[in-house]
Order: sequence, then C-alpha cells, then structure tokens
Amino acid sequence: MAVLALLVAACSPDDYSLGDKNITSDDLVEGLAYTLTHDSSNPNIVYLKSLLPSSYTTLWDTPQGRSQEAEMTLKMPFAGDYQVRMGVETPGGVVYGPYTTFTIDNFCAEFVTDPLWSMLAGGVGKSKKWIYDNGKYGFSAGEVTYGDPSANPTFGWNSFTMNWDPGAGHTGDANMWDSYMIFDLNGNANYQFYNSSTGTTQKGIFNLNTDSHILNLTDADLMHPDTWTARRSDWRRNLQIVALDDNHLRVGYIRVSGDWGGEWLEVFNYVSEDYAMNYDPGDAKEEEPELASDWRDYVEPKTSHVMTYKLNADKPYDWCNLNGSAKGIASTAVDGIEDLTLVMNNVSHKYTVTTPDGTEYAGTYTLSDKGVYTFDGQFPSLTLSADGDVTFSRSNDNSLRILSYETDDYSGSLSNLWLGKKLYDDQNKLWAYQGYQFTLQTGGAQVKRYKGGLHLFDSSWTFQQSDDVYVTTDGDYTFTINGSCSNVYGLYLDIEKLLKDHPNCDVKVVAVKADGKSVDFDDAAIDRIVGDAATTARRYIVNPWGANASTAANYSFSSSLSITVHVTLDNGKPFITDAADAKKHVAKAAKRVVRKTVRK
Repeated sequence: MAVLALLVAACSPDDYSLGDKNITSDDLVEGLAYTLTHDSSNPNIVYLKSLLPSSYTTLWDTPQGRSQEAEMTLKMPFAGDYQVRMGVETPGGVVYGPYTTFTIDNFCAEFVTDPLWSMLAGGVGKSKKWIYDNGKYGFSAGEVTYGDPSANPTFGWNSFTMNWDPGAGHTGDANMWDSYMIFDLNGNANYQFYNSSTGTTQKGIFNLNTDSHILNLTDADLMHPDTWTARRSDWRRNLQIVALDDNHLRVGYIRVSGDWGGEWLEVFNYVSEDYAMNYDPGDAKEEEPELASDWRDYVEPKTSHVMTYKLNADKPYDWCNLNGSAKGIASTAVDGIEDLTLVMNNVSHKYTVTTPDGTEYAGTYTLSDKGVYTFDGQFPSLTLSADGDVTFSRSNDNSLRILSYETDDYSGSLSNLWLGKKLYDDQNKLWAYQGYQFTLQTGGAQVKRYKGGLHLFDSSWTFQQSDDVYVTTDGDYTFTINGSCSNVYGLYLDIEKLLKDHPNCDVKVVAVKADGKSVDFDDAAIDRIVGDAATTARRYIVNPWGANASTAANYSFSSSLSITVHVTLDNGKPFITDAADAKKHVAKAAKRVVRKTVRK
C-alpha cells in the first residue's frame, strides 16, 4: 500500500510522469501491483487485474500471450504450473516484475473444443507430428518465407503478406530434414521437438490462445534449423500462428537484427507427417501453363519464318511453377550468357543453338498444340549461374515447353519467350520448371542497354533502391530513391555489364539532391570499383568500409534522394586504374553487401 500511495501521488490523469518515484521490478509483484485470482466456479479461469493508476500502460506476459489491457482473463485447459508477470511503460523503458507461479489442478475439456486444438494436436487423447515443408506438397516453396514488416501492419492470423519465398534449403542446414515436432493432448498439452541436426530431443508443454492465435512453449523450442537460432532471442514465447489447417502450419515472428540484416518477418512452414506420407500429386489435376488461343501467331508468325532469340540479359532464368509463373528466386548469372542464341525456322523446322563461345548445335524440332518443343539433334548443356545450380539444357524427353510470352507494347509482336525444362522430385513427379527467358532479336541495329540502379542500406541493413535506369550511350542519367532514411550507412550506384563492353568507360557523379536540395560532394573521393560481378561498374558514394564513411549523414532524406551521373563509354583509360588494389580494398565489403541483400 505504501508503494501504491507513492505511485498515486506521482501520477494523475493529467500527469503521466513518474515524479520522483522510479518503478523497479520489485514494485511489480502480485498483491502489490496486481491481483491474480481464480474463478470461484471454474478455477481454470484466471483473472489478472492491475492495481496501478490508469495513467500507466500495463503489459502482461502470460502463457496465453501478451496484453496491454488493465485486466486480462486466462482460460487454462490443462493442469500444471504456469507463470505470469506484469510490466509497465516508463520514460526509461519497459519495466517487468518477477514471474509469479500459479497452479491449475484439473483438466477443463470445454477449453479445447475450438477446432484449432484438433488441427494442431489431433484432438483430446491424440497427437500430431509436423515436419518441414520442402516445397513439394502444394503449400509453400520451402521451409521459410519472408515478409516485409511495412506490408504487414496487422501481422497475425490469415493476414501475412510475403515478399520472398526462396525455396527449399534456404536456411542452409542440410541435416534438418528429419527433424519433427509433436503436439499431443494426452493428459496435458505436451510438446516435443526432435532436432535431426544435433540428434537431441526437447520435451515440454504448449499453450494455444485460440483468440490471438499465439503459441507459447515451455521447456522446449519451436522447431527451427540450428543455422537460424540467433535470429530470435526466445523460441518459446509469443509465437504467432499465421495459418493452420489439418495439413499445414505456419508460425512467424519478427527476427532480431544481426549479420543477416535488420528486423524482418520470418515464417516457418510445416506440413503434417501423415499428409506428407500420403501425398500424391497425381490425385489432383496437374497444373499447366495457359497460353492464349492465338499463341502460335506470335511464335510462328506468317510474316517471319526465322526467329532468332538471345537469352535475356536482365533476367535470363528463374524457377517456375507448373502454371508457368516465375517463383522469383534470384541468383548471380555467369558473365556472357546473354550471347546464348537460339534460331528456329518455322517452315523447315530446323534449329541451331549457339553457345557464348561460338559452338553450334543443330537439328530439327516439332511444336505440339500445348506449346511443347521437342528437339531431335544436338543440344548443349551449359552452366548459367555462378553457383552452378542453373544449367541450360533440354528436359530428359528432349523437350522445352512454352511457359509464357510477352508482346511489344508498340508493335504488338512477340518480344520475350519463356521456355521451361521439366524438374522432377525424388518420386519422379513433375514439380517445377527451370525457366529460360529469351528475347526476340528484331531487324535493324540492336541498341545495347546496361541496367543501372542506386542502392542504399541503413545501419540495420534495411535496403532501399531506385527504379532501374538503362544506360545506352554517353550522357547524363539520374537515379532516384523515393522514401526516407535518417541513418544512411551505405550508398552505391551499379551499372551492370558495362565494364564487359566498355572497360574504358567513366561514371562521374555530377549532382546529388536530398529532398530536392543540392548536397555537397567530392567526386574524386567516391570510390570507383567493380561491383558484385566483375563486369559491373560501381560508384560507392558512401562506403562504410572506406574513406568516405564519415559523409553518410549528408545523404539523409525524408522524401527522395537522387544521384545524377555522366556516363562516358570510352574515356580513353580504364574505369579502374589499378583494378587489383581496388578489388582487394572492397572485396570484403562487396561480399557483405550482397549477402545482406540476398538474406533480406
């Protein structure tokens, strides 16, 4: 009561300061700062009530999640010992009191009638085993999915919007696939996590809040790969279920900042073992690419019998779904693959494939009514990605399928053609395509374009970038990032593949504007280096590992940041005068930037 008297004296409805009284953890104990009582008719119902003045924001941390209400009701279905603590917001931050333990003596069946209990654990007296989704069960592309926090202001049940679905194996733990977790309702809400990477098993109990869809675990972690452990400080409390049905489960959280980047939403994807063991893709109608009824008029036009394609320089490949849509999985391409050329004669049905080194492969082909090319003759197998995971080749049945195509907005004729190679799982079931994007080569001189972009990252490794700008000839080009940033950490401009054709080029910074106002800069102090690929020309406007790191504050902005450069394709001397020294100086920095971009 003495403590409460001090609190009341320090605060009033018009006074939200603490006065001379600083709340400590010892003040926030049961009986002094709050009450914990069991319902007289059903002791499995527990009431929490703050005794502090209404001017304080109360923070409850309970087995059924968190709340900021002054009063909170817990409905605890299973017997056991549980903990709760109270916190308050103060000018110095959040202060939590010690945990208070309370006991539930009996099972209350009416609290587990919600279908979510059965979906998660199989029902009272039953159990359910969950394994990682490996991308082959019709739900997610792999075990983890990313979400932009700004696109998920109400992150929770059935309200998750992803921004990247990277595919199976992204977490980098090759030994994790035999891991599993078991939820059961045999006398208690029991939980078990077997980690196949370490060979260890954790056992505990779980609690499910069917209103907020929050999952809390005791004495055991949520199933996750060892490579991911540092990305969350607590794998047991306040885990958000974003989707759950009889066959699949998705659990998400906001990761902490670290080497992988800043705060971001990550969601783990699981499927029930029973569903996985009995899954048969043949039970459902196989998805197929849907082409317009007049698709042949574009790929076999009557006015042009010879179609010449080159692999697209900006996006040469992707993994594609069975309906032909691209998955959006990025990787670094090998330099020069845009010179891979495919020529098809739709009268003689002869083809040639010319690889970047000039080797020709030839034969004849057929084209089915479903858009499947079958090649009879020689055909190359060519590595396309720097990591070796992507190759250009035909399917085992000598085919490539038209997945989609694009037409030119001005002429209406074909511009780009996506062809797909079949990919099979270990049960020999078609599950995806390796897609290749070809650009039709039209008559007349081909204007070479070099994609450029301005890239920014802050101290939390949150990235922003401009729209793509294409360099075609000598002249001024402006790159603009729309948004805001008050703690710029790194800022660089890349023009891809420019050094391959124009090693003697120059990219000179001529203007910098933050929110429309000019910013002082010294072009001579801005690094000229190669980018992540050896053919990328990079100007490191703010290099956090370089001499100009101290200029970062100059580039803060609240609405837009623009950089104008003058590009000279032949400056009479190399873009980098001492390439060896330059690459040595920034190699580590460049690799770190790439790693952060990919992980984000």
